[in-house]
Amino acid sequence: MAKYDSQLMELKGLLPNAKNILIALPAGADIDKFAAGLAIFLALEQSGKNHSIVSDDIIRVSQAHLFGVDHIKNSVSSSGGGDLTIVLEGVVAPDGTVPSLEKLDWHPDGNNLNLDFHAASGQTFKPANIIPKYSGSGFDLIFTIGALNLNALGNIYSSNTQVFGGNIINIDNQAGNANFGKTNIVDGSASSVSEIIADIIPSLGLPFDADIASNVLAGIFDATANLSNQKVGVDTYLAVAQALRVGGRKPAVTPFQSTSQTPSAPGFDLSALISPQQSAF
Repeated sequence: MAKYDSQLMELKGLLPNAKNILIALPAGADIDKFAAGLAIFLALEQSGKNHSIVSDDIIRVSQAHLFGVDHIKNSVSSSGGGDLTIVLEGVVAPDGTVPSLEKLDWHPDGNNLNLDFHAASGQTFKPANIIPKYSGSGFDLIFTIGALNLNALGNIYSSNTQVFGGNIINIDNQAGNANFGKTNIVDGSASSVSEIIADIIPSLGLPFDADIASNVLAGIFDATANLSNQKVGVDTYLAVAQALRVGGRKPAVTPFQSTSQTPSAPGFDLSALISPQQSAF
C-alpha cells in the first residue's frame, strides 16, 4: 500500500468522473511548490482531464526550466456550472416552516430574473437579510499545493472565493497547515511537497513520465539543498529513485542557491540508485 492511500480513498472514487479540475499554488511559492503543482498538472493532462493551474505570482527565470510552466495562469477562468443559493434570514419558524410565505414564483423580466415571494394572508414576508451564497463554479476538484490556508493563495482566492466551495484536495508538508480541504494530505515529515506528489500521482493511477519526474526531482533537490538537509529520509530517496527510473533528469548540482533552504552539506550523486541502462546522465 502506498503511503497516502488511506487519505486518497475518497479522491480515487471522485477523480474518474471529475470533468473540470483546478490546481492552485500559493502566493510566493518556491520551486518545490511550482514543481509539485506542475507535476500533477502534467499527469492530469495526460489523462485527458479538463484542468488548469493558477498562481498569483509572476513566473521567474529560476522557474522557467520546469516542464509545463507556460501553462500557469494568474487568474481563474470560468469553467461553467456552479450553484447560487439565496439565503433569506429570519423567516423560518422553530418548527421548520415558513408561516409568512404562501408560495414562490419566478419569471424573467428582460435580462433580469424576478423571484416573487407571495405572503400568506395577513402576513408580511420580510427577511432580516438577503445573502447570496455560491457553491463551486464548475470545478469538480481543486488541488491546493503547499498552501497553509486558503488565504495563502493570495488574489487567486480573495477574488474567487465562490470557486473554493467544492472538493478541495489540500497537499502540503507544513506543520501549521489548517487542514482546510475535504481531502488533506499534510505530511510534516516529508522533505518537500514534490516528495508527497511523487507518491500521490501513481497512487491515483495517473501517468508518471520523464517530464513529470524531472519536475519532481527539481522540487526535491531545491527544497532539500541537494538532498543535504535533515528532513531527507527513506521516502525522499525512494521518490528520487522512482523519478530516475522513468527517465527524470536531475537538476544540475551547482553551489547551492535555494529559494527556501540553506545547505549544510554538499549534494549527493544518486546515479547508483538506478541501473546504468536506465540512467540518462
